[in-house]
Amino acid sequence: MIDMNSTDTEQCRKRQNAVKHARASVGLEGFKLSEACEQQAARFIAGEIDLPGFLKPAR
Repeated sequence: MIDMNSTDTEQCRKRQNAVKHARASVGLEGFKLSEACEQQAARFIAGEIDLPGFLKPAR
């Protein structure tokens, strides 16, 4: 999990922005993230999983 020092806070912001853009991109295609995808996104933002873990299909 991310230790919230300044570097980690910046990393968290970057992850939040990446997820925000992904949601927007999916939305432009007329879709919405599933609850499982949203949970996985929250875990990614919190630093519980890395990018490869985030990109694995949610179950």
